[in-house]
Amino acid sequence: MNNLIIKRSQIVEAKLSGSVSTGNRYYFTDIPNLSRNNCIIYGIEAFTDSELSTAPSGSTVVGTSTGIAVTLRDNQKKEFMYQVPYYTLIRSNNAGLIVMMKPRILNLTDSYITLTNTTGLSVNEVAAFNLYYDLI
Repeated sequence: MNNLIIKRSQIVEAKLSGSVSTGNRYYFTDIPNLSRNNCIIYGIEAFTDSELSTAPSGSTVVGTSTGIAVTLRDNQKKEFMYQVPYYTLIRSNNAGLIVMMKPRILNLTDSYITLTNTTGLSVNEVAAFNLYYDLI
């Protein structure tokens, strides 16, 4: 059982814009209250359209969890989570657990997803995540 105490959480998105091609990076959308490097992340989970059909922005959430790798960077622009498969961040694939990490400052707009396979992915879909964090 996961007894996470949620201090703050928010859904964030990386939109598949332009062309959807293997190797492309798509950066997280700017969210002013999280983009000032004042956010200490301690947990993350991802969604496909099975868990969340439409993101808060109104965009369609990706329908597959394969072919996407996630990289998170800190305020020093260092990757602290590098090319983690999207699939492993989905709670139903992890016995219902949220992926926890050592708390650290997140540089949201410098973090991104990379496509390793485009099967089942379309332009303007979003990779959606729930971040568990606290503010500095």
